[in-house]
Amino acid sequence: METGEKKNIPIRRFPEFLNDGEWEVKRLGEVAEFYKGKGISKTEASDKGKTPCVRYGELYTHYKEIIRETKSFTDVPAEELFLSKANDVVIPSSGETKEDISTASCIMNDNIALGGDINVIRSSNDGVFLSYYLNNAKKDDIAKIAQGVSIIHLYNEQLKNLQICIPSIEEQHKIAACLSVADEMIASTNGKLEQLKAYKKGLMQKLFPAKGKKLPELRLKEFEKDGEWEEKKLGEAVDVFQGYGFPERMQGKTQGKYPFIKVSDISTTVNNGRKYIDVANNYVDEEELSILGVTPFPIGTIIFAKIGEAIRLNRRVILSKPSLIDNNVGGVKAKDGLSNDDFVFYIMSMIDLVKYAGGVVPAVKKTAIENIEVLMPPTLYEQQRIADCFDLIDEMINQYTNKVTVLELYKKGLMQQMFPTSK
Repeated sequence: METGEKKNIPIRRFPEFLNDGEWEVKRLGEVAEFYKGKGISKTEASDKGKTPCVRYGELYTHYKEIIRETKSFTDVPAEELFLSKANDVVIPSSGETKEDISTASCIMNDNIALGGDINVIRSSNDGVFLSYYLNNAKKDDIAKIAQGVSIIHLYNEQLKNLQICIPSIEEQHKIAACLSVADEMIASTNGKLEQLKAYKKGLMQKLFPAKGKKLPELRLKEFEKDGEWEEKKLGEAVDVFQGYGFPERMQGKTQGKYPFIKVSDISTTVNNGRKYIDVANNYVDEEELSILGVTPFPIGTIIFAKIGEAIRLNRRVILSKPSLIDNNVGGVKAKDGLSNDDFVFYIMSMIDLVKYAGGVVPAVKKTAIENIEVLMPPTLYEQQRIADCFDLIDEMINQYTNKVTVLELYKKGLMQQMFPTSK
C-alpha cells in the first residue's frame, strides 16, 4: 500500500486501487434502504430457542463490527419477527450514551431476528466495510446527529442524511478482509489471555486450601511432608498501613521522587495487566514530604482500595518503589521472617474485602483487616515457591496483555490511514 495526496483518497491504499481516483461522496440514504427491528422482550430471549436473535442492548455490550453467532435465541413465531439478510448493518436507535449509539455491526447470516430499537441499513455495499467505516471514520458525525439527554436516540431519517465517502465494491471487500484479519488476531490473542487467566484461577483453587481444610488439594512435592498449613490472623503475618490525606494544593505535580498513589492509579495499573506499580498521576518531592510529615511506604507493600465501591473490584498491586498512598487506599506489608510479600499478594487477591467493610459507603478499617483469618504454609520457602508459580503465570498474562494492546494500536492506526476524511 502507498500514500495518496487528495482528501478523498486514503493515506494507505492497496496497489491495485492506486489509480482509481477519489472515493465517492454520497449521502447514506442514496446507497441504502432503511428498516427497523421488531421488539423482542427479555422474557422472549434466552440461550435456547429456535431463532437466533439480537436485541439492541447487546449491540454495544457483546458485539463488534462482525456478528457471526448470536448470544440469544427466541421462540417468537417467525411472522412476528424482523429477520435479517446477510450483509445487513445494524445500529442501536437508543442508548444511554452517544458512544452506545455509534456502534455499527454487520450481520453475516440470513434470518437473524432483529429486536426493537435497532436501525437496519440494507445495501449492496460491503456490510463489514461499512461497519468498520461508520464505527471509526464517522463515529463523531453519528454522535453529533444523535439526540437526547438521559436517553440518546438515533433515527433512520438522521442516518439517511449522513455524508459518507466510499470506494468501489472491490476495494471495500479488500479493506474489510484486511481489518477482519486484524480483529481475528486480536480475538485469538485475547482467547489465549483468557485461557491463562482461567488456568491461574483454577491453580489457585488447588494450591490454596479449600474452606474448612488445612491442606491444599495440590501441593508441591518438596512440601508434601511438611504438615498442615497454619491458621493465623492476617495481622500476625503483615503490617497494615493506612494512606495519608493529600491536600489539593499539592496535587497535579506530574513528576517527582515519590508517586502519590490514588485508587484511579491502581485501576489503571490493573487494567494494563500489571501487578507492580511505580507510576501515578501525582508526585511529591522531599519538600512536600517534610510539609506532610509522612514517610513513604516501602517496596513490596500490597495496596488496594479501602473505601467506596472500588472495594468490590478487589484490585491489588505491589509497590515497586517507595511511594505514598492517599487515604482511600490501604496497604499491607509482609513481616520479616513471618511472611513473603509475593505470597501475601496472592493471599490478598483471594480476600473479598467488601465482606469486612461497614457503613453506608463501604469502608474497611485497619482492625478489620488485621483480624481476617488466613491459612499459611509453615515455611517461608513454601510461600516463596507458591508465589514463584503464580509470578510465572502473571508474567505470561502480562505478555499477552501487551500483545493485545499492540495489536489494537496497530488496527487503530491502520484504520486511520485506510479511511479518508471526506470533504
